[in-house]
Amino acid sequence: MSVIKILFINFIVICAAFFNTAFSKNQEWPVNLDGGWQEAVLSVSDVDQWSLQLQDIAGWTVLGEAKLDSRQLTKWGLISNVSARSMVLYNEGEDQGLVRLIEFSELERLQIRSSAQPWDTGGFFSLLTRSRGVEANFQVARKYQWTGYNDPVILHLGPQRRLRNVVFRGPDGINFGVYERIVPDLPGWPNIKKMSRPFNAMQIVRNRDLSVTFYEEVLGFKAMHIGNSAASSVASNNFGLPSNLVTTTPLKSAIMHPTGGETGRVEFIEWGGISGRDLSSRARAPNLGILTLRFPVSDVKKRAQIIVENGGSLLTEPSKVNIFPYGLVDLFSVMTPDGVFLEFFQPL
Repeated sequence: MSVIKILFINFIVICAAFFNTAFSKNQEWPVNLDGGWQEAVLSVSDVDQWSLQLQDIAGWTVLGEAKLDSRQLTKWGLISNVSARSMVLYNEGEDQGLVRLIEFSELERLQIRSSAQPWDTGGFFSLLTRSRGVEANFQVARKYQWTGYNDPVILHLGPQRRLRNVVFRGPDGINFGVYERIVPDLPGWPNIKKMSRPFNAMQIVRNRDLSVTFYEEVLGFKAMHIGNSAASSVASNNFGLPSNLVTTTPLKSAIMHPTGGETGRVEFIEWGGISGRDLSSRARAPNLGILTLRFPVSDVKKRAQIIVENGGSLLTEPSKVNIFPYGLVDLFSVMTPDGVFLEFFQPL
């Protein structure tokens, strides 16, 4: 057998192994059923630029690119022949906390949180990540003209708990909160390259208590934290408030999760004594920003039924959609009191 023929056969074998591995990985991507959200969906103006920047700033990896199912577009109230690119990034070594970038073409798109301040309500304010070097993360982000509401600051959360934090302001009105544990040491999280997987999603809301009630009584979530205090010092000013308001402005907060886990949380902030614009009417596809969170569940029809029985209403009924990398899923959505929509899906 000739050398050229041997090389050709080896090339075919390698290619076959690659495509089999890719197919298997795409069809069998693990999800944590009935836990926190699996992924965040971002509507962006340029998928390629976002992918490039997130790989450099966050250290994330491209899982793959796939055509958006026309049935998904219909669920979002868009015509099925809209052109849309979809790319998924993840923190290598992690199954949860994926970030899906979607670029809608040939459609008018507004930024959901255009020029928004931290006290403007509506939409998702930020995705939260962990880091072991916030200052270094910020320097890389600045290469791409990302900014913050303030330079990195120290948050004093009690005598034995301190964090370094910055809120990145990226393109398209999309923010990332980056937290570095100073005291005590951060246990676990072995897969942090630059920034961890997103583990939380923050909203600025009109009424924290109303939001907590909805998530508890309608969606069946658990409250992991309820807070009602202002910042402890002027230096702890990650949101960029005027200095004379930092220690006197009540910050009503809550962190919720379906089971009380670490990843896939939702967080609410209500500012006391500060009012801004309400941007909730813009939190729809194809507008730019953090569109939705997707929660995997073990029985999608039962979950939808329970939500309705608990007094909620469905934005869209359960129906089949193909979503990379999970394959065919049954998916429905719910509108929250704060004007964002959440999606729940069951892999089939």
